[in-house]
Amino acid sequence: MGRPKKSFDELRIYQVNLRLTETENEFAIQQAEISGCTSVANWLRKSAFSKRPLKPQKITPMHRAYYQQLVGLSSNVNQIARKINSGEYTKIFYEIQEVRKLLVDINNLFISNDSQTD
Repeated sequence: MGRPKKSFDELRIYQVNLRLTETENEFAIQQAEISGCTSVANWLRKSAFSKRPLKPQKITPMHRAYYQQLVGLSSNVNQIARKINSGEYTKIFYEIQEVRKLLVDINNLFISNDSQTD
């Protein structure tokens, strides 16, 4: 038994040819994989006709590393807060500056990464 026939409205009868450089093609393939599309054509179709930007479905190794850093930072912040609340850590200004600097660095990495993908 074959696949059921599509209605005329569902048929894709128009074709658009697009030429890409090798770099553009590699980027398109990577974006299609990240967004969970089955092909570059599907990714281009969704990107062109979607009202919102496509969100990545897969977490890249770079994002995983960022998440791990954030988890480590949150653990450090919790330990610092616990010591402050117990009154055993009075000279905390240096540690707070360190945490703030790390958060700014991570934020700058996200911003520079997002500007590179645009």
